[in-house]
Amino acid sequence: MNRGPKLKSPATKKLAGTYKECVDGNTVPTVQLTPDIPVAPSWLSAGAKDVWAEDIARVVACGAREPDSHFFAVYCEMMARFVASVKAGDPPNAAFVSELRKEAEMLGIAGAKARLARGGDKPAPSNPFAKFK
Repeated sequence: MNRGPKLKSPATKKLAGTYKECVDGNTVPTVQLTPDIPVAPSWLSAGAKDVWAEDIARVVACGAREPDSHFFAVYCEMMARFVASVKAGDPPNAAFVSELRKEAEMLGIAGAKARLARGGDKPAPSNPFAKFK
């Protein structure tokens, strides 16, 4: 099955005389998102602020923006509690560690697989047929 023709812009359709307000009038221009960074909320604890300061550069490098602030803050609170429990000598809670790993993967800081899924550290695409000339 072949693809259909490419869509024409409303301006092109007006020039051709095929513009219909009911079909082509509801087009919305694409909004360009600004690359803003996450903002630390005021309710962060002291330990979470330390985690925030430590990890903010990595999270921003993986593509986090201002809408991710709350999620990153929750991650920082969990990581601060985990660090405090480890320093206290308590055994790590498996469910807590698992949830931290999931959140770190969603933020793109959990390892190579997470970064590849978000689009960072991609190997250059190669042509498998280049060897046949």
